[in-house]
Amino acid sequence: MSSSSSTSRNQLQVTHVQSQEGVKVCDCVVPAKERTCWKITNPGRRFWKCQNSMTRLRKCSFFEWKDEEQVDGYYKILLYSLKQKLDAKEELSEMNNLRRRIAEVEFLLSQEQYKLAKSEKEVHDARNAIGRYRMIVSMLFACLSLCVLKLGG
Repeated sequence: MSSSSSTSRNQLQVTHVQSQEGVKVCDCVVPAKERTCWKITNPGRRFWKCQNSMTRLRKCSFFEWKDEEQVDGYYKILLYSLKQKLDAKEELSEMNNLRRRIAEVEFLLSQEQYKLAKSEKEVHDARNAIGRYRMIVSMLFACLSLCVLKLGG
């Protein structure tokens, strides 16, 4: 019973699929997204799948192949292996880009650390100078007080 309702639902869904300028639309009235399969069973084969198939709010099971299945054999395996090699090269390229970016960030960090160390030294030198100026001012004040006492007394 459940299998017949499932079958009728799938048939109903397929019968309601419309095509608008090459775009499939399912019962959700959302344009289906064209994708490419890269599994070993169907490498490079294109299909349509509802955009709501992955959402939690609305599940739609619309799926339709766009291309005919390739015959098992050399080209199917070749296509799959070439895709694997391309993915590996893209990952390597992305890793190299990330390594380059890390080197740039490390360089910028070292520049900022140098600026920070220089600023800390300037602050330290300024505090030492302020300490010396305070001592000079207090000595001048003491001398001035002695002069006032001698002249006044």
